[in-house]
Amino acid sequence: MGRDCIGAVDNRPGAADVGQPITMADLAQFRPIVGELVVEPDGWGVVGTPTNFYATAETHTMPGELFDTPIQVRWTPTSYVFDYGDGTEETSEASGTAWSGTEESWTETATSHVYAAREDVTASLTVVFTAEVDAGGGWFVVPGTLPVAAPSVGVKLFEVDTVLTNGDCMANPSAAGCS
Repeated sequence: MGRDCIGAVDNRPGAADVGQPITMADLAQFRPIVGELVVEPDGWGVVGTPTNFYATAETHTMPGELFDTPIQVRWTPTSYVFDYGDGTEETSEASGTAWSGTEESWTETATSHVYAAREDVTASLTVVFTAEVDAGGGWFVVPGTLPVAAPSVGVKLFEVDTVLTNGDCMANPSAAGCS
């Protein structure tokens, strides 16, 4: 099929110049940079307490060639599918954010998840991208979206019991609540 919307024609034998727009399939050689799924704190969580998740995918531009024409492809993440590994999945337009300090640790965020059971899981992320192409005449939108999976992340889950003690149990193991 011919692709004259970027000033190039498909010269393969039998191809017809029908002026069809570029499709996501045409951009298969340009794989967007998906980034990673980050789990806070440091790949583990506590049952009944928010575990924070966020994606690092960002809008980026890649140079290349399509139909013998130099182009730029701009990939923009538009949604994120968080699979928390326990049967719960959430689609968000937000990539989430890192906890910025100790005062935010263990607080709920837009993309955090509270696990109900102490069973280690594998969480995953799919980033859904849109694309724009520029062949020197300005940017135009490519119809459709491209979902790209980020590498999965193991999440170690713990249970924590709170106990009131009379002082430091390391210094005084026989103190009330330390046994």
